[in-house]
Amino acid sequence: MTIDGEKLPVQNETFTIRSLNDCPFYVILDKENDEYESYSELFAAYVNENHPWVDGLLKEALATGVVTGFTGYQSGDPDEVLAQVFAIWNVLQKRGVRYSDISTTTPSEWVYSQTVRFLDDSIDATQANCVDGTVLMASILRKIGLNVYLVMVPGHCLLAFDLGEGDDDPILGLETTMLGEKDLGDAGKDIEVPESIAGTPNEASFKVLAAAIGVGTQTLEENAEAFDDEEEPNFELISVSEAREMGIMPIASGREKK
Repeated sequence: MTIDGEKLPVQNETFTIRSLNDCPFYVILDKENDEYESYSELFAAYVNENHPWVDGLLKEALATGVVTGFTGYQSGDPDEVLAQVFAIWNVLQKRGVRYSDISTTTPSEWVYSQTVRFLDDSIDATQANCVDGTVLMASILRKIGLNVYLVMVPGHCLLAFDLGEGDDDPILGLETTMLGEKDLGDAGKDIEVPESIAGTPNEASFKVLAAAIGVGTQTLEENAEAFDDEEEPNFELISVSEAREMGIMPIASGREKK
């Protein structure tokens, strides 16, 4: 190719094309000065509260009778909020969704990323790694009107949600990798179970949820300072609501588009 009779020099550029499921966490700009650019909010794109499967699961959860409706924070009662979370957790347990430590993240010297499966894939496989399970649960909780967060700590991801809409209402963590647990054994003997659930087939499931909230909330508390440190890219508390306001919308899977 020439311009005004002068031959242009040849330039070669190498690009890496990644899968849509390969979500960038952050990119190293300068290793010597620890400079990086965070893209962690993009994980919110895998939270898909609009997926048609979510409505079906909520209908199934209502049929269990644990709650009479999914009203989010409308009641103003934290116990009612927890009951709604339990109704969803219980149905996922009954469906046999389990934690699976499977990851196919593409390695890179400069780009730190994590493979995240679409809801379709996690549902069909009835298994999910920590990120998959977190975006799955976040999708359902966001559908019923709860404020949810994706919690990133080194090598791990979990969920968090607001117990109420007030500034003084706590944020609870939820360790989604415990979803496949059926019985905590002696570890669950001291967990207080509501009278409406005690002695029913749902008691073991409630104890696992209570333990998962305990573990997740402890993780939040232990890393609170790191979440506020802008120079620490491996600790992030990603608000899905804030990501939506930034324009990060759910990614529709191929099957969902058909």
